[in-house]
Amino acid sequence: MLGGHIDSWDVGQGAMDDGGGSVAAWEAVRLMHALGLRPRRTVRVVLWTNEENGLRGALTYRDTHRDEIDNHVLAIESDAGVFKPLGFGFGGSDAAYEIVGEIGTLLDRIGAATVTQGGGGADIGPLMREGVPGMGLRVDGEKYFWYHHTEADTIDKLDPLEMARCVAAMAVMGYVVADLPERLPR
Repeated sequence: MLGGHIDSWDVGQGAMDDGGGSVAAWEAVRLMHALGLRPRRTVRVVLWTNEENGLRGALTYRDTHRDEIDNHVLAIESDAGVFKPLGFGFGGSDAAYEIVGEIGTLLDRIGAATVTQGGGGADIGPLMREGVPGMGLRVDGEKYFWYHHTEADTIDKLDPLEMARCVAAMAVMGYVVADLPERLPR
């Protein structure tokens, strides 16, 4: 599963928090489709709602899909802006961490190869608490709080190259995990 949240803070458009993350997730799956990539497992995009007001969308998703949680192999969230991607933060078993760390090396050419332990995201938190491994896209957040929850959080702040690299990072990680012969170990 790839996702971001579509609700923004009242005063801004929510381009960095988190329209950009939502678009990156959607574009990652669109890219897989355009390239004719069909992984062994389904890759689902979830554009979360109500993150900014108590995670009601994430909690409703978890409750609605409670009987399917065991089928969720990995949840990846982008909610730190779509700046230059650095890699991912991972929350899950040590065995799964080794696997996603190896996958991360595929992103070395765009500087996004580092996978660290400890990660996830607000919207995927309810799934992670049910045992689903989770990852948060890590980006260069130097400018994030220039825009976060302000009137300056507008689409003109998004850099198309950095956005494309975020899409690539999510697409590579999402596709390879979905196409592994075996599921990530919990």
